This record gives sequence, C-alpha cells and structure tokens, in this order.
Amino acid sequence: MIVLEKLERDTFTRNLTPQLCQRARVLSGSVTTANTAVAADAAAFCVVVSEKIAARASRAGMVEIIAGATRGSTPEQPGTAPLVAIREVLSRCGVTPQALSAAEVMEAYAVQAIACVEGAGIDPEIVNTDGGALARGHPIGASGAINAVRLYHRLRAHPGTGLATIAAAGGIGTAMILRA
Repeated sequence: MIVLEKLERDTFTRNLTPQLCQRARVLSGSVTTANTAVAADAAAFCVVVSEKIAARASRAGMVEIIAGATRGSTPEQPGTAPLVAIREVLSRCGVTPQALSAAEVMEAYAVQAIACVEGAGIDPEIVNTDGGALARGHPIGASGAINAVRLYHRLRAHPGTGLATIAAAGGIGTAMILRA
C-alpha cells in the first residue's frame, strides 16, 4: 500500500524573478527555460459516470460534459493543434469564446498557450487562473486529465461553462466543454 502525506504547499514551484528570467537559457528563438514547462512526474485517469448514475447523487455541484473533440492539424505546428478542436467543439455546442467562464489551456510553452488563447479568442483572464503547467510542470500523459479535473473543480466552485484543451505530438489537438 502506498501512503501519501498531505502536502501543505506545492513542492514544484519555481521562483522566476525578472532577473532570473533574463538569464534563462535560450532553447529556440524566444523560448527559454523560464517560459517552458518543466517535465514533471505524474499519472492520471478520470472516471466518468453516466447521467443515470449521477442522478442518484445530489445534482448540486454536478458538472456535465457537453462535448469533446480530438482533431488533427498541421504536424509542423503541433502547439497550435488545439485550435481546430476548440473551434469544432465550440461550434457544435453553440458556445462562443466570450461565453466561457473558465478555461484550462495546456502550456507546454508560454508562447504556445498564448497562440491558442489568442487564436481561439478566449479571454486571457479566465485561463489557468490557479496556475498552469508553467507553474506545476508538464507530466506528459497526465496533463490532459489534469486540465479536465482542474476545470471540473473550478466549475463546481464557480458554475458556468468551461473549456479544457491540450496539444499532443504530431499536430493532434483535443478540446472539451464542461458546464455546471
């Protein structure tokens, strides 16, 4: 049996002062170690129940999956792959970017997240309000589930319509709309 102790603070945060950011190693162009998510270790899975099962529980605080989409995009620009999936899922739901109250956007790189937020027309003030992968790290293979669960908890606390999205290798993007 594995026993996990309750953490009192995030043990993975980085103290990125302006001076440290200016000295950060350049990886490519304007991408530096300061504006890139650190590889992190994690595993995740989500259990999704049907409306029938959920009806047995209290409807208060219930969050519904409205729609989801996974689409291929330009493999040469995998970071912006979520844009195709975001546009499709918003269109299918009849939701505009302005109607979103919350968004969890994967930010493997700061510039990648900015391009997706601006390209989709999402208000930056609703994006990753509790910190994204730049703050917590990017556990590849778990980040999509983490974004979905973080959005779920935000919507339980502050009901509305939210978007979770992530890019994958090779130009694949996934987006999901949740509503509470």
